[in-house]
Amino acid sequence: MRKLHVLPVGHEMGDKGALTLLKGSGKVVEIPYTCYLIEDDQGNILVDTSSSVRWKQLHPPDLVKSWPVYIGEDERPDRMLEKEGFSTKDIDYVVNTHLHYDHCGNNAMFPDAKFLVQEDEVSHATYPGWWEASSYVRKVFDVSGLDYRLIRGDTELIPGVTLIRTPGHTEGHQSVVVELERSRVAVIAGDAIYLPDNYEDPILPGIYVDARRYGQSMQRIRDIIERRKGTLLLTHSKMYLSPGGWQKLKKGAQTFT
Repeated sequence: MRKLHVLPVGHEMGDKGALTLLKGSGKVVEIPYTCYLIEDDQGNILVDTSSSVRWKQLHPPDLVKSWPVYIGEDERPDRMLEKEGFSTKDIDYVVNTHLHYDHCGNNAMFPDAKFLVQEDEVSHATYPGWWEASSYVRKVFDVSGLDYRLIRGDTELIPGVTLIRTPGHTEGHQSVVVELERSRVAVIAGDAIYLPDNYEDPILPGIYVDARRYGQSMQRIRDIIERRKGTLLLTHSKMYLSPGGWQKLKKGAQTFT
C-alpha cells in the first residue's frame, strides 16, 4: 500500500502579508516548512527539501536578516527520514515544486536521487529577472553532481503519482497529485496555496510572478479536491483539508494511506 508521510522540517519567521496579498501585513508569524515522502514499491519520492541547514552560510545577508530560519537538529530532513526508517540513500526521486530557497535548500543531501523540476523553472531560477530574483539562491540547488531531470508540463512520475503544472507563484511551479487507497487522492500544493485563507477567502498569496495564472492554478487544485473529495496538503501551514473540513496536523510525522 502506498503511504504518504508528512515530515515537519522546521520553520521561518516572516510577514504574514507575504502569504495573503498584504492582508495581515506587519504581523510576524511562524511559517512552517514541510516535506512529503511518498513511499511506494516503484520508488520512494521526496517532495521538496526545506531551507538549507546551512542557511546562515549560504543565504545572502538580506535574506538571512529578513527571513530567519529555525531548523533543529532533529528537524533536519535527513533526521526526519531516519525517524520513519529511511536514509537519504533510500530516496529514488526528489520533486522540487519550485526552486525557491525554502523548497530546495537541502537538495545536496540526496546525491543518489533523480530530481524532477519543470524546465522553465530551472531557466528562471538560474537566470532570474530582477522581479523574481530575491527568493532564488543558486548555491543551494546548483550543486555539482546532482541529477536533474527537466520535465515539460504534466508528467506521471510513477503510476498514481502525477506532477501537474501550477504556475503563477513562479514560472515553473508544479504540484503533486497522489492516488491513495483510503484517502482517495491527495494534492501536495507546494506554494500554489500557502494557507487555508488562500483557499477559503479566496485570496492570492503575496509572492507571485503572474496573478492570473496563480488564480488559475489555485482553481485547478480546488477542482481536483472538490471533484475527488480529496485531501489538500500545504507546505507552509500546520492545517490540511480533508473531506470533513480543515484539520490540524499531528505534532511530528503523520502518515496518509
